Amino acid sequence: MAADFHFASLPAQRVPRLVVSPRRLLADVLSKGWVESLIPFVALICAVCGILLATDGYFAPSNLRNLAQYAPDGGLIVIALLVVVAVGGIDLSVGSNFAMSAFVALFCFHILQLPVAAVLALTILAGALVGTVNGAIAGLLGCGALLTTLGTMITVRGLYTLASQAQLVEISSSARMDDTWDWIGFEKVLTLPVGFWVLLVVAALAFVMFRQTRFGWHLLAVGGNRKAARHGGIRVRQTIFLSYLLAGSLVGLAGFLFAARQNSIGSDTGIGMEFFALTALVVGLGGFVPGRGAVVSVLIGFTTIYVLNNAMVNAGFRGDFVQLSMGAIIILILAVDVKFRKNRHRLLASTYLDPVAFETDAVKGMQGLMPDETAPKLRDATILAVGQVDGPEDVLLDKDGNIYCGSRDGYLFRIAAPGHEKAEVLAKLGGRPLGLAFDRQNRIVVCVAGMGLMRVSLDGAVELLTDQAERSLFSVQDDTTIRMADDLDIAPDGTIFFTDASKRYDIENWGLDLLEGRPNGRLLSFDPATGQTRTVCDNLRFPNGVCLTHDGKYLLVASTWECSILVFDLARLREGPRVLTSGLPGYPDNINRASDGGYWVALAGMRNPVFDAAMKNPQLRRRMTKRVPPTNWLFGNLNIGGVLKIDGSGTIIDALWDTPDGPLYMITSMREHEGALYLGGVTNNKIGRLELTGADPGWCGPTSYWGAQG
Repeated sequence: MAADFHFASLPAQRVPRLVVSPRRLLADVLSKGWVESLIPFVALICAVCGILLATDGYFAPSNLRNLAQYAPDGGLIVIALLVVVAVGGIDLSVGSNFAMSAFVALFCFHILQLPVAAVLALTILAGALVGTVNGAIAGLLGCGALLTTLGTMITVRGLYTLASQAQLVEISSSARMDDTWDWIGFEKVLTLPVGFWVLLVVAALAFVMFRQTRFGWHLLAVGGNRKAARHGGIRVRQTIFLSYLLAGSLVGLAGFLFAARQNSIGSDTGIGMEFFALTALVVGLGGFVPGRGAVVSVLIGFTTIYVLNNAMVNAGFRGDFVQLSMGAIIILILAVDVKFRKNRHRLLASTYLDPVAFETDAVKGMQGLMPDETAPKLRDATILAVGQVDGPEDVLLDKDGNIYCGSRDGYLFRIAAPGHEKAEVLAKLGGRPLGLAFDRQNRIVVCVAGMGLMRVSLDGAVELLTDQAERSLFSVQDDTTIRMADDLDIAPDGTIFFTDASKRYDIENWGLDLLEGRPNGRLLSFDPATGQTRTVCDNLRFPNGVCLTHDGKYLLVASTWECSILVFDLARLREGPRVLTSGLPGYPDNINRASDGGYWVALAGMRNPVFDAAMKNPQLRRRMTKRVPPTNWLFGNLNIGGVLKIDGSGTIIDALWDTPDGPLYMITSMREHEGALYLGGVTNNKIGRLELTGADPGWCGPTSYWGAQG
């Protein structure tokens, strides 16, 4: 059946190409993960600027290469400490382990005359051995990390002192030369020392480990909450043990690079290194923060401390004055950083909600159809599956009359015909199922809030289709994740059109999107043949229900907060949407076909003049969210809803309401099937069935879309 409207004659819907807001920009920046490093980064910039003003030629290429030459010692130690702090531990033995590893390297090279590759392996093994002791006692045995590593610090320092005194003369008098050894210690690659490149590679690997590997995730999970990690199946003690083993290996690598560069050791080697590294770690992280693998942050903290300390020593300041100054600077940085971190989320909360003035068209086309002007037809509905389903946001029927619906706890249910008495689990999806549709192969495609688009076969097999979209060109915040896949429909060629109702809010706080009133949503499409997801139209106001017209040439999309229905020409999607109908009396949710060529529109809630007026005043809504408890915020009447019937031209021809105390409130979906209308609601625990007068008793949705094979 052809559409009863002429697309070009409909008024165009204004869709902004770019949403500009200073408050939103600030909020998006504050919500970025790298903001955690803001204060250490600012401190580094201030340190660099201060050095530039106070010295001449400090940042000359030759001096920078010199700084890079010695940076791997402390840099690798800081990364090693980050690994154990991330898992919730601490390691005071890194200085002693560093000195012992350097001794092992020199002993193996000069005394045992081993090849450089063997020296490297044995040195890392020596560092790992100390890490093994720490991990066995602090991790496997569960002893306190502070006392454990304090004990190994003292023990290893004693062993180092005895061993170095016994072999120092022989090591110093050794005349062994080796090109590989000298290349590691003194040569440069692309003007930078070999050791510095090693530091960069290790830092990159640590970054990837925390971000992309199971072991890194386990480290952060254990550091964040050991009890929760244990309940999640993570072997907590083994993870802690492995973290100390890895940290010890990194310390061994640092000792090897030091030995290759210095070719000697002294009684003071490694003394105070643990405190220097801990200071750099604290500056980078803003304290000892378990559960964070912020490699970039700690390297910024290390660079700040390293450069400041080096600059002051090179300037000729006495050691005690350098220590005093460094202590004061560190306290200042930490005070500012802690204050910023403490108030960051408060600042983010105060700026994130960014209301805008917005005016909805006045109610029209409802003469004689408002709830107080017509009989409540939904009171005659039969109630099905009471208490067996929790929040069936959408209902779907196959050609045999079986009902399918989602639930709040992530299940997809099937309620078998003809009695529709018992809801049985078809599949567990994990997220909140919203819109449903059958494809040509009789599989159910589901919009799952927070997870994207899924496909479920009638035997319960679940397949993820897509959970990522194109990133907006001018977006500071990464909006590739599909946060709130809402409703969908499938075109004759198999393309799935679906809405991401809000890129900014998720299913738990979607109501804030209404208070904000900004165009935060988008219409997406997914092509099963290519697996490509693309943005059809961005910056829509809570795009919700999706329905293809009966002829398959146009796409209807409910713009919930605008109380209107938009229409897209599938042959000219680039032209954007036009307004099919506006001024609806409530907030439209799902849209579905009717047997007579028209469409059913669910109203999730009713408008009221007070809230319509509040939408024109963003300052009022902002003050309300700051000063009034959320339970008392002003909203539309989202607990009162109904169903509208529109014809092919968008004219409202009927309205179905329930009584004020009726069971069918906040209706979010309805499907016509063989002369009856089935109704669901996102806050209901039941499904309604209403016999329709004059409807085609043989019509059903799958046949309307796919013919007899449906």
